[in-house]
Amino acid sequence: MAQHHLWIWFLCLQTWSEAAGRGADSFVVYGILGESVTFPLNIQEPQKVRNIAWTCDSSVAFVKPGLQGGPPEVTVTRAVYEGRLDVIAQNYDLVIRNLRKEDAGAYRADINEENTPTTTTKYYHLHIYPRLGKPNITQSLKTSANNFCNVTLTCSVEKEEKNVTYSWSPSGEKSNVLQIFESPKDQNLTYTCTAQNPVSNSSNSVTAQQLCTDIPSFHLRRTVLISRLVGPPLLVLIPFSVLLFDLYKRRRNRIDLEEPLSSN
Repeated sequence: MAQHHLWIWFLCLQTWSEAAGRGADSFVVYGILGESVTFPLNIQEPQKVRNIAWTCDSSVAFVKPGLQGGPPEVTVTRAVYEGRLDVIAQNYDLVIRNLRKEDAGAYRADINEENTPTTTTKYYHLHIYPRLGKPNITQSLKTSANNFCNVTLTCSVEKEEKNVTYSWSPSGEKSNVLQIFESPKDQNLTYTCTAQNPVSNSSNSVTAQQLCTDIPSFHLRRTVLISRLVGPPLLVLIPFSVLLFDLYKRRRNRIDLEEPLSSN
């Protein structure tokens, strides 16, 4: 029984050691759909590399130094990667070009060096996301009451993807929906939505002048407000203009009467 417990303890210790080793050499890598991604190996002495085996569920590629100091020789062992793999000569980092969604997954690099039987293993988890296009802003639930226009703005990307987050400025709202209450004096405000995923971000804006354009009562209130602001100066300006015109007319009549006398 004691030997049985000792064996279980040894097996758990070995499993924990392997998990700890993987954690120390594990990397999360983000790639953009249709573009390139690089797996950093961080090899300190690349001249000692004998070969590197790459796998993802099954064999991906086999890399070894080039002849007479030439570029590394890359043997692609899975057809879906054919023509899309490169290895950086200076450090043996692996590059996958023209990324596809199916390239996402867990990758493993087994690095063998000259004059040592030890294999260094590094693990990578590749996540692939599209580059986000300009988000679209739509408005709905427009009502007008108490001289305010109640508008709900909704921000969305063309193809809804995972891990997309939204934020609004200047409100700081962390959502794809923003509810605003706009008064006629808020016409100079601009609302900006930013969509973001782990590899890109994109923004779109709408001005307050574009909102509430089809609510007559809102425009009526705006007109009333403008008339209230402009009305008092006009009440002063109009009589003053009439007075000036009357003075001008009297002066003109006086000049007309004096001209015949002077001619005699």
